[in-house]
Amino acid sequence: MLEFRRARETVFPKEIFGEPGWDLLIELFIADAKGRRLTGSDVSARNNIAPSTLSRWLIHLSKSGYIVGDGTGDLDDALVLSPLGLAHFEIIIGKLAQLHESVER
Repeated sequence: MLEFRRARETVFPKEIFGEPGWDLLIELFIADAKGRRLTGSDVSARNNIAPSTLSRWLIHLSKSGYIVGDGTGDLDDALVLSPLGLAHFEIIIGKLAQLHESVER
């Protein structure tokens, strides 16, 4: 999913896609799967998201229960998906697999 999202920007202008919250969640899901931890600064740099924008998303997603950090938007905190965030990602991956199967038929 992340590679596809990045590939879009090689064809279309990146400003039409702005989904920093989703980019953050995808990055944390991939990091979790690889047994790594990322900070907000890591995600900001890897996805060209303004630090102030990412900070607001960190606060929002922490309050919503999808990520675990200190909840203040500090970009230097180690971040992980919460159990709720992981469960919702598993649902999305399942839906993606169903979509992939239906396209292959």
